[in-house]
Order: sequence, then structure tokens, then C-alpha cells
Amino acid sequence: MKKIGLYYGSTSGKTVGVVDEIEFNLGELADVHNVADGISDLSQYENLILAVPSYGVGELQDDWVKVFEEFKSVDFTGKTVALVGIGNQTTFGETFVGAIKILYDTVIENGGKIVGFTSTDGYFFKECEALVDGKFMGLVLDEENQDDLTPDRIYDWLEDIKPLFN
Repeated sequence: MKKIGLYYGSTSGKTVGVVDEIEFNLGELADVHNVADGISDLSQYENLILAVPSYGVGELQDDWVKVFEEFKSVDFTGKTVALVGIGNQTTFGETFVGAIKILYDTVIENGGKIVGFTSTDGYFFKECEALVDGKFMGLVLDEENQDDLTPDRIYDWLEDIKPLFN
């Protein structure tokens, strides 16, 4: 399998913890990049995992906002992309993990293939725009209310998506 570019943005540090767990499980397969340092090398990867926490009413995290214009110009043709959304289903139950939809829409519009859809079972939210055919657009984690489930959710999800990467 080719290297996976793992890109993330984090304000509170919770996403860093999630990315550390993903990196631990992927080992040498992952190259980790903080989007605060830029995304100029993103296009070199055929396999990508993009991790984004949601802020406000389902908005992108600040570091993702700063690189979003450049992100919108990336040609995702031939790329396999998996998304990780971090959110709080209790406090922000009406806009839960909305930021992954922003990344999803851009990847799809620019020719990419999204993998790693997950079930909504076990989550408790009012609304979520990040759904396709009743499934989340990627791995969804709630580090405020369900952090004890995170390691198993990450492991199981990675086992599901690894065969889908080239």
C-alpha cells in the first residue's frame, strides 16, 4: 500500500489525540501533516485521511479555514480520501460534525473518491448534514462525551478502509 497523507487541524488538542491514535494504528503507512503548516504537498498523495473538528455551527476549524482556498483548488482525481470528523453531539447536536461535509463536498466536486462511511448507531444528535444514505461521511468521534469509544472506533474503521487504499 502507498503512503497515506494524514492531514489535520486542531485548536483544543483533541484532534491531535485522535490523529496520534490513527498514526499509532497505521504506523509507517502514514505521513502526518498539520494543516497549520500548509497543504502544498497534499497533492503528492493518492491516499488521504483528512481530520477536521467542527466549530460554531458546523464550521471548519481555523487552520482548515486558512488553507481552504488552496484546498478547493486541489485536483482529487484518482485519489482515495477518508474523512474523520470530531464534534460534540450533545452541545452541538443540531450541527454535529458539519465540517466534514465541507471537505466531502470539495473532494467530490474535484474528482475524488470518498471511502470510510460509518453507521450512526450509538450516536445521539438532532441533526447532521454529514450524512449520505443514512451513514456518516467518515469516521465520527465525540471526544467530549464518548472518548472511551474512540480507540475501538478508530481501529475498526482503519481495518475497514485499509483494503480500499491503493
